[in-house]
Amino acid sequence: MRIILARHGETDYNKGKKVQGHSDIPLNKEGIKQGKEAGKKIEGYKIDTAYSSTLGRAFDTARYMLDNSNSENNSKLKVNKDKRLIEKSYGGYEGVSFKEYSTGLTAGEFRGMETDAEAADRVEEFFKEKHKEHQNEIILAVCHGGLIRSFLTEKGIKKVGRGTIINTSVSILDYDGENFTLIEFNK
Repeated sequence: MRIILARHGETDYNKGKKVQGHSDIPLNKEGIKQGKEAGKKIEGYKIDTAYSSTLGRAFDTARYMLDNSNSENNSKLKVNKDKRLIEKSYGGYEGVSFKEYSTGLTAGEFRGMETDAEAADRVEEFFKEKHKEHQNEIILAVCHGGLIRSFLTEKGIKKVGRGTIINTSVSILDYDGENFTLIEFNK
């Protein structure tokens, strides 16, 4: 199974350097533009199934990408929401500045956050389940930066620092039901 793993477009929280987590912050004008432009990143791929987080910023980005990929097939696809693709829960840090978040983590204050390992496990569970349905297919999964970072790092695919995954970036992975192979990262 080939996985096109994408991050959502920009929101006002991204622009203002605030932690979003499970907060359902919509795409801003720049994020909508980015989502449409990201369609070019999936040109040439005949996507079989599309998934997104249950949060609007990811769902809308997926729709913009599919509709602007110059593919009649892709633009006709339904985007299926799955709660396992939702951003990490940042607990008491949701809505605060990145600076406050970083200071708290350095001090060992986790405020009810979901761990990277917990987040990575649910993403892996999602892909294992989808592999049974889509073994020889291409899927699009649009989700969130913290979740992508946690998944890639915790599952030993690629060590990724905080803040590395850019808005509407695309990473390509192949998955055989056991192992993930990273083909492209953060393009």
